[in-house]
Amino acid sequence: MPAPDEDRIVAIHGAIVDPETGSVADVAEATGLASYTIERICRRYFGFAPRLLLRRQRFMRSLSQYMLDPELKWIGAIDGHYHDQAQFVRDFRRFMGMTPRAYVAHPRPVLSAVMRARFEAAGAAVQALHLPARTGD
Repeated sequence: MPAPDEDRIVAIHGAIVDPETGSVADVAEATGLASYTIERICRRYFGFAPRLLLRRQRFMRSLSQYMLDPELKWIGAIDGHYHDQAQFVRDFRRFMGMTPRAYVAHPRPVLSAVMRARFEAAGAAVQALHLPARTGD
């Protein structure tokens, strides 16, 4: 039996993880839902406002890209929805509690290997980047 709002939840989740989606207006366009409906569903089922969820996705795409290919350096891994490097650094501090430079200074051989293996096996380096699945799929 589908959960209440399952179709809307799946549509919003799919829009949020889509790399082309950069704003709540983009989510509204992709889902055909009003922004206040998106806000309500995100807070109720995801626990966060849609803007924060989009920021997290943008950050996770950047971090996973860097972890999969550190030769890119940060500037090559930063998601295209960032306006500038300073915005990325602010998000990095918010989500990681440190600067990108401090993060790079810490060794992560196990995490790097796990992310590469997960990407090869599951198609996404981290769970936050997976597309939604319906109940029973």
